Amino acid sequence: MATDDRSTLDLLRGSRITAYSIGIVSLLAGLFLLFWPSRTAHVVGVILGVLFLVSGFAQSAEAITTHRKGSAWGFLLLRGVVNVGFGLVLIFWAGAVSTTIVWLIGLDFVITGVLALIASMLVDKEMGRSSLIIHGLLSIAVGIAVMAWPNSIKYAAAILIAIVLILIGLLMLASGYQLSKAAKALA
Repeated sequence: MATDDRSTLDLLRGSRITAYSIGIVSLLAGLFLLFWPSRTAHVVGVILGVLFLVSGFAQSAEAITTHRKGSAWGFLLLRGVVNVGFGLVLIFWAGAVSTTIVWLIGLDFVITGVLALIASMLVDKEMGRSSLIIHGLLSIAVGIAVMAWPNSIKYAAAILIAIVLILIGLLMLASGYQLSKAAKALA
């Protein structure tokens, strides 16, 4: 029984460190992005890159230090290594990555709209043809707007991402605190 308590305590300690690390980086990234959104292309990429990098290293370290038979530590290690890779790409090619992502989002809207228009030709009038046509035209219009004004989209996305990062940061810090309390209760 003492061995189970010790492994649970080790798991809580490792998870607490991961939660605090991700929480602090997310909160700082969100605040920085919220108060300096004008340099979104580079800032978003680098901030998210740092977040992925820290999160990847923390996940990898947690997987290595807390693995035990029967657990899914291999998936956590894989996730950590993938996150480190994504982080490095985002840090070193931030501007190109963010513009490419915005263009792909716009292209996805256009393709979705075209497919909706094609589907509307295959559907009877009573089965919702008009809603598919409206959906298709709106999707195409949004896609064209996204591709025509990628910097505006990046600015708006930066504000939304900042808010999400701040919320994730606060939630992860609260989780770290809860894990700290649980670890102290077991100690």
